[in-house]
Amino acid sequence: MHAERAHSAPDWSRYTAEALAGRLPRFDHCLNLFDRFGMVQFARGAVRDLTSGYCLDDNARALIVATLALALKQDDQDAAAIGRAALRFVETSQRADGAFHNLMDEHGDFTDEIGSPDSIGRAAWACGVTMSLCPRGIWREAVTLVLERSLPHLRDLEGIRPRGYALLGLCHAAKSLPQVRPQVDELALDLASAFEANASDEWPWWEPELTWGNGRLPEAMLRAFEVTGEQRYRDIGMRSLNFLASVTQPQDTFLPIGNDGWYVRGKRRPLYDQQPIEACGMVDAWLAAAKVTADSGYRDRALRTFEWFFGNNSDGLMVAHPQTGGCCDGLKHGSLNQNMGAESTLSYLHAHLSIAHG
Repeated sequence: MHAERAHSAPDWSRYTAEALAGRLPRFDHCLNLFDRFGMVQFARGAVRDLTSGYCLDDNARALIVATLALALKQDDQDAAAIGRAALRFVETSQRADGAFHNLMDEHGDFTDEIGSPDSIGRAAWACGVTMSLCPRGIWREAVTLVLERSLPHLRDLEGIRPRGYALLGLCHAAKSLPQVRPQVDELALDLASAFEANASDEWPWWEPELTWGNGRLPEAMLRAFEVTGEQRYRDIGMRSLNFLASVTQPQDTFLPIGNDGWYVRGKRRPLYDQQPIEACGMVDAWLAAAKVTADSGYRDRALRTFEWFFGNNSDGLMVAHPQTGGCCDGLKHGSLNQNMGAESTLSYLHAHLSIAHG
């Protein structure tokens, strides 16, 4: 498989137009990453690598993707198959005490006692999105039970990103489960306080470095504003998003922080290895900004970010494969990581569906 050079801007627009028209992406590659236990973590090229096992992180992401798809097209059989398998994994991962395992080996045995904070936060996020948007009542009932059992553990999450993921889920869940509102307030206040304790005029961010999953933090603050009406959260969300954009998207082309090291304040800013998860998170952050401000310019920024997948990036390379719904694992200098694992593929599908929802 050779890196495919991007076409001209009209072709980027063509792929974006398909999402804007509400069309679902292809799920072929996503379906190929599933087997009897759930979604396999990694792939070698386009072939799933069963030895990599499975994780709650990716199956939670898959449940979000399936829910977003079914909210657009209730009878889509591919989305339904993905969602059923992902939901089964989420339910199976939950321990008797309401916490979660994360890692499962190729034989179907969990290999950890308790999952990472990230995986627990993502499970809550997936449950909240499904409660809010899924047209299938039986799925909503199932994730409501999972989320209710997990609530005590969300208070103990360490790290700003796990708390941000959980906050995103609880903001969705609050629409139909009013009893989670106190935890929305608690998590939002916690993230806001952490921001205010660490931000400066020159570096308005939670940490002295930009790492990964950056767009989810401003988005969480903006979603919290939607639920609570607290202006403080809106201000933090917009301030941090504009700062992040000044680093990664000063013009139309999205240049995410590369994970070849992180961007430590005052140090060299790494450009590669660019990851699809960053583009997906930034799409959602811009869409959240568009919603809370009613400024269509932020939606335009989301569309430009989405085009990163199709060659509107630093190297003019197609990262996604729209014909199968797969996505390469990273953008290097002049080349691609040709493996198409779960996280990358789901990031592309999620971004497409977010644009389709508007």
